[in-house]
Amino acid sequence: MVLGLIDYGFYDRQWNKTCKGVTLQSTFSTQMPFQSEPTLVPGIVLSDLSIVEQGTGKRSIIGSFDQLVFPQFPATYGRFFVTAWIANIAGTFDEMELTCRIEDKASAHVIFSTSTKIQFPAQQTFDNSAILALSTAIMGAVFQREALYTIVLLLNGEETGRRDFNVRLIQRPSPPQIQSPLQ
Repeated sequence: MVLGLIDYGFYDRQWNKTCKGVTLQSTFSTQMPFQSEPTLVPGIVLSDLSIVEQGTGKRSIIGSFDQLVFPQFPATYGRFFVTAWIANIAGTFDEMELTCRIEDKASAHVIFSTSTKIQFPAQQTFDNSAILALSTAIMGAVFQREALYTIVLLLNGEETGRRDFNVRLIQRPSPPQIQSPLQ
């Protein structure tokens, strides 16, 4: 049996390895990064808190999660953060606008939207190798029902990424059945 693996790196190399009768083949190519609109790297993280350390710029993501669970609907989650790493930003900017929307996946109905402007002290020039980490607070989003929702991020009005997450109803165990003694 042969399994194929492909890695789009920046070098040429091929290898084959056989282990317990299975041959793995890998092909590495010299493709260059896409020269297109901003893309998400590596994804969108949901968390209770996102902190940027003064001086070092290190980002701490505290209490990350991939779904919300409520005892009833409609339900409101007080505050959470959406953090994204955006790459392939090329151009010169005085400011950027980050918009974060939450949509009901089934209907595409927008249940929440917030925008924030990022003002630079002077014009900033980015090349395609720049990766920009951005966080925005989601405060007071109301979920009307248990469903699959989508976070949509726009940078200067252009969609840069999206990710789905579930909003669920807590499954409470049924109360134990009491059996009456036989008479």
